[in-house]
Amino acid sequence: MTLEERYLNMMHQWLILKHEGKSIEKYLKERGYNTAAVYGMAIYGRHVIRELQESEIKVLYGIDRKKMDSYKSIEVFQPTDALPSVDVIINTVLSDHDRIKLCLAQITESPIESLEDIIFESYG
Repeated sequence: MTLEERYLNMMHQWLILKHEGKSIEKYLKERGYNTAAVYGMAIYGRHVIRELQESEIKVLYGIDRKKMDSYKSIEVFQPTDALPSVDVIINTVLSDHDRIKLCLAQITESPIESLEDIIFESYG
């Protein structure tokens, strides 16, 4: 499956979840997560932030390799910065999850979860 097909498939499943009244918030709350950071501040990261802003999960900051301005009043750090502690980091970059997880694990103790895994585990 190509990367584009993976993203399309994930978005399709995410939309089905929304129609069924399921949410990323529910998945995170069931695992005891109350605060989150979002890695990858492009379109998928912004969708995650929009969804979680309407929930009890507090997105404390974003992370992106590019230097970026705040998004919806959420500060964006680079992965070389000291990262504040959160309950979970949601990685929205599908193409490089394992490498990103290894890099982030060197600078934070927060667990790192793939958005793709969250979506498909919530669906099942």
